[in-house]
This record gives sequence, C-alpha cells and structure tokens, in this order.
Amino acid sequence: MKVSGKVVAEAILKKLAEEIKQKNLKPGLAIILAGSDSSSRIYVTNKIKAASRVGIEAKLYEFSEDELGKCLEMLDKLNKDSSVHGVIIQHPVYSSWNYDALLEKLDCQKDVDGFKEDSPFSGATALAVWEMLTAFGLIEGLPIEKFLENKKIVLLGRGRSAGFPTFKLLKEKGLNVESVVKETENPNLIIKSADVVISATGVKHIINKSNLKKGVYVVGVGVGKEVADGQEKTFGDINEQEVAEIAKLYCPTIGGIGPLTIVSLLKNVVESSKKEG
Repeated sequence: MKVSGKVVAEAILKKLAEEIKQKNLKPGLAIILAGSDSSSRIYVTNKIKAASRVGIEAKLYEFSEDELGKCLEMLDKLNKDSSVHGVIIQHPVYSSWNYDALLEKLDCQKDVDGFKEDSPFSGATALAVWEMLTAFGLIEGLPIEKFLENKKIVLLGRGRSAGFPTFKLLKEKGLNVESVVKETENPNLIIKSADVVISATGVKHIINKSNLKKGVYVVGVGVGKEVADGQEKTFGDINEQEVAEIAKLYCPTIGGIGPLTIVSLLKNVVESSKKEG
C-alpha cells in the first residue's frame, strides 16, 4: 500500500500552525539562494509557501555569482539577527563558490538543515524519514519504537543531505541498521534480508522486485533526472510498480519524502524559536 508523504505532511503542518498560534511564537526563516540549479528555485518556493501557511516568516535572499562578498556580509547579519531563527543555504551553490566554506560561516544554532556537525538539529531529510516510519507504525497500530523493534533496517546511500544524517539518526535511536554503499559486496543479498529498506542514492530503480522480500516496508528518498524523448523527467530510487506488488507499505519518491522534508525543516525552525527566551 502506498503511503503519501503529502497526506502525512498536511497533518503535521496543521499541528505546527496550531502550536505557533497557541504559544504566540514568531519564527523567522532566511533562505539564501545563490546558484543556477532550476530545481532549487522550485524547492525554495515550496519552502516559503509552506512556511507562510503555518505562520513562519520566510525571507528569500538571492545573490548573483559575482556577489559572494555580499552574501557573506548578509550571512553575518542573519547570524546576529534575533528575529531569524533558522538560515538555509540552498544547495547547490554556484560552481565557483564553496558550499562548505559558506556553511562554516553559519551560526550552528541557526542551521535548521542540520548539516553542520555541531548543529543542535537533526537533518531535515532524516527527520522526514522518521516521520514516514512513524506513519507506517500508525497504520500498523503501533508506536514507532514497537513497530521498528527487532526489524532489520537497510539504508542505501551515505550522502550528506539524506543517507548519512538518516543513518546517524537511526543509530542514535538504537536501531538495527546496516548501510549499503557503492563498495558494499553482494548488496542485493543484504537488501533482500531487510524488513525495512530506505533508499537514498539517486540511482534509477535500484530498488525493485529482484532485491526485496515479500512484506517489506520501503521508503524511497533518492531522486534523479534523465532526458527521455527530448524531455527532462524525474525518476526515483524505487521502481514503484514493482515495489507496490511486494511491499506491505511503501512511500513513493514523488510526493513522498519531499513534502515531509520541508515540514521537518519548519519544525526545526519552530524549535529554534522556542529557545529565544
């Protein structure tokens, strides 16, 4: 059965809006956009829309490639601004810029993406995966801890924004999680032994009926793009048609973890705003 990330995200957004209103919070989010990636603009627009829906003031700061100095000045200003509780540096930035150097300048207390090692926040994508696993548990009538108890989790990918932070979060929760990367020998045997598969590679249809056991739970995180018939199309890690036949519950790539990542990011902003006093 397919579990829509959009539906789960909507429920969380409503709760978040209520909390902001009840506690009279004034969360502020700043987004730095300094790159030519077309997808980034869509992601940023979606983040701003979701923020305004729940009562978070989100502001966009856009820079051209020759404005690195200006961007660094703004970052310093945002670090000192008490009305800004979270700052996102949208990845990727211009190829002539150094993303890590920019991130280094960000106050860790405002790193709501959870990318910095000393950030007090878990990665937004990792939290999104946790929300989806929580939804799986609710469908099965179990709290997440009970749902994941004695289950073997296999996680594909160790990228900075998805795979690695998700692995870290699951390990912190004391769960039985095994990582599969490019160098892993016999990966399909490991994947087929899993009760829960989380895939964050960006490799087209790496998860399919050939490497899943019946009744598995699947979370598709990774996405990629290809040109087919002269048009750019998005694909996911999971072959949805095949996974639907085998998995007990699965989260699709499109309309799956994406909406939940935005929600998790906004939750981090709200948590940051609570620390104000």
